[in-house]
Amino acid sequence: MLPTKAGLSKLLAALYDAAADSSLWLVFLRELANATRSSQSGILLHDLQHGHHSVSLDWGIDAKTARLYQDYYGARDIWMQRAAPLVYSGWMARSEDICAFEELSRSEFYNDFLQPQGGFAHAMWGVIEKSPSKMIGLGLYRDRRRQPFESRDLQLLSFLAPHLQRAFRLHMQVSELKAFAQDLEHAVDMLPTAIVLLGNDRRILHTNKSAAKILADNDGLLAVHQQLQASHPAETARLDNLICQAQATSTGNGLSPGGGIKISRRIRPALEVVVTPVRHINLGSSCPVHAIAFVVDPTKNLRPAADILRAIFGLTPAECRVALLLGDGLAPRAIAELIGVSANTLKTQLASIYRKTGTSRQGQLVRMLSQLAVAA
Repeated sequence: MLPTKAGLSKLLAALYDAAADSSLWLVFLRELANATRSSQSGILLHDLQHGHHSVSLDWGIDAKTARLYQDYYGARDIWMQRAAPLVYSGWMARSEDICAFEELSRSEFYNDFLQPQGGFAHAMWGVIEKSPSKMIGLGLYRDRRRQPFESRDLQLLSFLAPHLQRAFRLHMQVSELKAFAQDLEHAVDMLPTAIVLLGNDRRILHTNKSAAKILADNDGLLAVHQQLQASHPAETARLDNLICQAQATSTGNGLSPGGGIKISRRIRPALEVVVTPVRHINLGSSCPVHAIAFVVDPTKNLRPAADILRAIFGLTPAECRVALLLGDGLAPRAIAELIGVSANTLKTQLASIYRKTGTSRQGQLVRMLSQLAVAA
């Protein structure tokens, strides 16, 4: 059974506060640990390509334990080893579901790491983000004196999952803004992502340069009377509902994580709009930001530089060209015709690209390239 609406609102307020101010992750992790009767909680980062594992944010985990995990025991984490082939973004499980205590108790990870730290024997995880090269997860832990996590605990984690994904992505965007500049409006304008900041009564407070260009096209997504609208009334109603839900969550009156919608255009592919709640972001005025709309134009491809692909993955110039064309959405047959190579030659190049990048199909590669483009 989930906590009361007031309890859930308190958790969500702590989560979105942390997204805007990284020093407040401790508060959210503490509140979540208390709600799930956990002894410890933390955000774990796993570099799957290089085998590095670390505790990024935590509550109840001392610095020495976090260092030991990063320096040695992360690579010997039997829970991680059993879960790695199964996980995906949004995956969640209890430790007993993937590794019986009898097996855990015979491992070096338990006897030399968990046992000395208090005999932690029960865990529950939710994967915030998973790509071929990295995984970001939330972990909750109990010692042997307590009972294993139950289905109701997973139910709470399932409710929080979309909020966690949006809040963590928002946290990364806010961190990027702060790295750009102290002035929020100037920082937002420097981002390649189209961003619309929304305040009370769904009012548009600010659009960055990328979003302003999209709105100036007057094609699909519109700014009418200082509010976001779509050309089609039905899409306007759904967009308005998403914004209202996100703002309600921001002000403690709702539980929705927002959501996404496709906005139709006259000829070009539909715009993709994702609305997320946000707290404690201001533009230097009395108007707080209650929601952010991220707008993606699929015709505007973001590409990582070929130099980045060569440096990170060791791709040859020819492989870089093929990888970037795949990232643009071209089918292998079209690429072979475009660059003038045989189907067999392209097949060999694709096999090499997938092997070097740790991917196995075009969809995975496209996703990884888009992440690299944003990071760059």
